Amino acid sequence: MAQVYRIVVFCNVARKKKGQAYMEKKAILRNMARDCIPTVFALCLTGMYSVVDGLFIGRAVGDEGLAAVNLAWPVPAVITALGIGIGIGGSVLYSRHLGRKEEEEASAVFYVTITSLLVFGILTGMILCVIGRPLLQILGAGGVVYSHAWKYVQVISAGAVFQVLGAGLIPILRNRHRAYEAMVAMSAGMLTNIILNYILMFQVKIGVQGAAIGTVAAQFVVVGIAISCLYRKENVELHLHLNGKTLLDIVKTGVPGFGLSIAPSVVLIFTNYRCAGFGGDTAVACYAVISYVVFPVQSMLTGVGDGIQPLVSFYYGAGNEEVCHYIRKVSRKVLTALGIGFLLLVTAAAPYIPELFGMSVKGARMFVPGMRLSAAAFLFMGNAKLNISYLNATLRVKQAMALVYGEMFAAAPALLLLLPAVIGLDGVWISLIVTQVVMLVIYGCYNKVKNR
Repeated sequence: MAQVYRIVVFCNVARKKKGQAYMEKKAILRNMARDCIPTVFALCLTGMYSVVDGLFIGRAVGDEGLAAVNLAWPVPAVITALGIGIGIGGSVLYSRHLGRKEEEEASAVFYVTITSLLVFGILTGMILCVIGRPLLQILGAGGVVYSHAWKYVQVISAGAVFQVLGAGLIPILRNRHRAYEAMVAMSAGMLTNIILNYILMFQVKIGVQGAAIGTVAAQFVVVGIAISCLYRKENVELHLHLNGKTLLDIVKTGVPGFGLSIAPSVVLIFTNYRCAGFGGDTAVACYAVISYVVFPVQSMLTGVGDGIQPLVSFYYGAGNEEVCHYIRKVSRKVLTALGIGFLLLVTAAAPYIPELFGMSVKGARMFVPGMRLSAAAFLFMGNAKLNISYLNATLRVKQAMALVYGEMFAAAPALLLLLPAVIGLDGVWISLIVTQVVMLVIYGCYNKVKNR
């Protein structure tokens, strides 16, 4: 009888534990959805900024305006990446301290991050005002294109502080469980950008300066909403503070985030060069439209990794790596499903996209197969970016940096050099797929070595 009683007790305990585990997983999935869905949408809007500007500039200013902004694009790209790097670096450390129940240290990281964004934003603007002209000449701007580009960079430089703050405050909001507010801020910024682009370029007719003003004003709106959430809704004390050691930790942790943000612009330079060599101006124009599709999708896929970062950093700080692994496992399934969905959608829509951007018949013929080949990379891209975000969230910064900068300066350029030389222009499109596969293989090899 006693043995039967023990068995019943054991079964009840096992059932209770199983129920608790189910409830814990359900809560984790709910938190993942809470953070990931708004983040994916917000990063989609980030990827759409260049598309919106391109559509307005192309119609209001023409080819010279497009060329000017294309050449000057590294300037706002670096400014945005700087804000993202600092914001993510501070956010990872903040959530880790919370996971360890180190609230005082978390608060210190928060204030140093905010102050760093402000200081670096002001310094960046000042530096660009000084080096802007020679920088544009180095980037290849000349004549009328140079004139347009300098007008654009002047405004961007003057508003650099808002762009750095806007980009950096978004991950801070997410790590304070305000992903929805971050999405609202990005949506309001995008709407501001569209409205001002139309008014300033089509009504006031000030050309590319209108696009630059729209970009800066959009980030001003983002900053205003973010500050309102932090200092009014949460009653956070308005306080600026800098600490050398904390700042260094933030910068080190933020380097992979900076790289993830700037990577598409760097790869764009290499790809444009290879397109020009194997297909001339038509291929370059073709890739420009392909990038208008790829970049927003890439931003959304990256958004899953960014969305889980607060949870992963928190549980890693709490010493619960089992939950971290579960979150990563679920994220992989979500990204695989999203990759398949985006591949099917873009493959079906490819024949209709050239008309939207006013491409020539020759360009359209080149675009459709190029777009479909490039879209196949969506199957692998999300998980490749997830690996980097996960490593960074668990403070394996060196490994994350190796993947980010290895792809940017080694894998992608090498494949862009090799594949087109063997199979021509199709090699340019295929290089995107192969690059993502190579990065997944490298991460897999790293995991095998680590687990030995």
